Amino acid sequence: MEVKSLEDRRILIARPRAQAEYLMKQIETLAGRALLCPAIDIIELPRDPISLAATYNAIIFVSPTSVEMGWAKVMGLIKGSRNVLIAAAGRATADKIMAEGFEAFFAEGQGGAHALVKGLRDLLDLSNATVLVVNGEGGDGRLEQSLELEGAKVETYACYRRLDIRDISQLEGLDQLDAGLDAWIATSRRSIGNILAQFKGRETKLTAIPLFVNHSAIAHEALIRGVTTVFVCQDAGKAMIQSLEDWFMSLELKK
Repeated sequence: MEVKSLEDRRILIARPRAQAEYLMKQIETLAGRALLCPAIDIIELPRDPISLAATYNAIIFVSPTSVEMGWAKVMGLIKGSRNVLIAAAGRATADKIMAEGFEAFFAEGQGGAHALVKGLRDLLDLSNATVLVVNGEGGDGRLEQSLELEGAKVETYACYRRLDIRDISQLEGLDQLDAGLDAWIATSRRSIGNILAQFKGRETKLTAIPLFVNHSAIAHEALIRGVTTVFVCQDAGKAMIQSLEDWFMSLELKK
């Protein structure tokens, strides 16, 4: 009988409910048990579409969520301008933009805001550019600060809000969390502190369980907070599932 790579492995996913579907489905397809434990909730802000009279040299989407919740609100501006550069903070965000039928510039690797701005220097005169950043309310502002240091005029358009979830007392299936976990997944720095707060005083100690993340900055946050084993994946999709498979298969080979 074929043994699937994640068979009976219990993997906690600390993503917002709306963003966890792919990982949950893939884990369960490989015979694992996916336990959803959101550390952040995301709500769309009821904002009017951006004015078509505005003029920008570049529009930057900071996350897949910014595309999902902001694209329709800036679409008129994008379609009405031939010269605007569309950029994305990472491949996953660029993929969302390409699904809308548009190309997007993004910086490969884990460089974050610094790498994106460095790449934009070759495409724009940032010192004379006006840039619109489509983001979420309450972000860290690193991208905006980096652009301003280059001399760009920066405007922001927050299309969603993040809400911290630090109490899981009402979570469905709460009793399953103390039955033992084999790994967990987090895809934002903010979620690390929230999920550790959720598990404070519980039998399961997340700091001792392997964590899979999609960016080196998230890994750094986790290590600072005492997580002992962290794997950095290229994305929160296929690459993360492959990393999970590789890890658990390596454990089987050691037996």
